Amino acid sequence: MNLSIVFVLAFIFGLSVPRYSAAFEGWFIVILGAIMFFSLLDLEFNRKMDRKKDIVSALVINYLLLGSVLIAAGSFLEEPFFQGYVVFAVMPPAVAVIPFTYVLRGDLRLSILGVSLAYLGSVAIAPFVIFLFFGKTVSYLGLLKTLIEFIVLPMALAFIVSRTSLLEVTKKKRDSIVSMLMFLLIYTIIGVNRENFFRPEMIYLLLIGAFKALGVGGMVFALLRKMAHGKRVSFTLFASFKNCALAAAVALGKAL
Repeated sequence: MNLSIVFVLAFIFGLSVPRYSAAFEGWFIVILGAIMFFSLLDLEFNRKMDRKKDIVSALVINYLLLGSVLIAAGSFLEEPFFQGYVVFAVMPPAVAVIPFTYVLRGDLRLSILGVSLAYLGSVAIAPFVIFLFFGKTVSYLGLLKTLIEFIVLPMALAFIVSRTSLLEVTKKKRDSIVSMLMFLLIYTIIGVNRENFFRPEMIYLLLIGAFKALGVGGMVFALLRKMAHGKRVSFTLFASFKNCALAAAVALGKAL
């Protein structure tokens, strides 16, 4: 099925029939991990991973460009919300950048290296910036846990499968399985947060979210129109996504 149709259907079902989304919420980590696994099956593990300039560019786009936009947008809000946006800004990109790179035919190697190094870098960046702004310390254990759960483990499993006869069998069913898992992922996100879409105080926050994904991401995509499609897609995703769940955990004190 066309991925655009999958996204639209998941969004519609999430808003209109949200009651089943809670049943999948506990499986969120498993669903995303499975999508990551299928996305990494084409990775050439024996190839040298040397993309320094591209990786630096991706990190600059995610941390400096997107991070600055989030902090600037949050500066118009009350102090608790502003603090939340600062935490959001210094988080690494969402691990969903990797599966989205796969389904959008982006530069998978660039996205994997960029996201992995972003999480390693955030171990120092996030605590430093949060302490600089608020004088509070934050543990990096949550960052490392996310790196292991969503990148290291799926990559290790993909590496093992790629060395067996299961690879070709798995790849034959991959697109259908990924489409189904993406539907469940988006449906769950929309469904469990449905009420927030209709709260008056959320309008500005939703506008910021839309501008983050469509405005900043769209601008990067337009500016890079002469670049190769794969690299252009990856850079656009780095300009659009931050790890919302991890930011919420840090902001609420669950990862402190």
